[in-house]
Amino acid sequence: MEENSARWLAVREASRRILVEENLVIHVPRDDMEIWHRMMLNMADSMPQRLEFPTIKEGSFSVSKNDYLLFIIHFDEPIDENQLWLPYQTSTLVSDLIQMCSELLLAGYPGCSGCGYRDEEEEWDEFAHRNRLKNLDE
Repeated sequence: MEENSARWLAVREASRRILVEENLVIHVPRDDMEIWHRMMLNMADSMPQRLEFPTIKEGSFSVSKNDYLLFIIHFDEPIDENQLWLPYQTSTLVSDLIQMCSELLLAGYPGCSGCGYRDEEEEWDEFAHRNRLKNLDE
């Protein structure tokens, strides 16, 4: 995955959301349960100020907050502009998310410069992201 590509930026945003959002439930296939539990332990080690972590449950991969899907992993564009559109294969996307979460934690996220969610950095623009994706197809 090329740095600053549309995919890289989207995976980075999805990973940031996993690392900072509260009340998350992450459904993962049985084969991925151990790696996601390990990710939660890494989060706890890297973010000792955090008191609540995502709940990991078995199922088809999804990430939700209060029963609202944060990401749409589908090739069709979602209607809801608050949902991050990830038109990628789920199997590779899941491993990319784990890798990106790990990289962000190693960089000191959420306090690291250039990682997002800091006052001097721009917030995620879903509209621009979707336009980037559509322009790739043309």
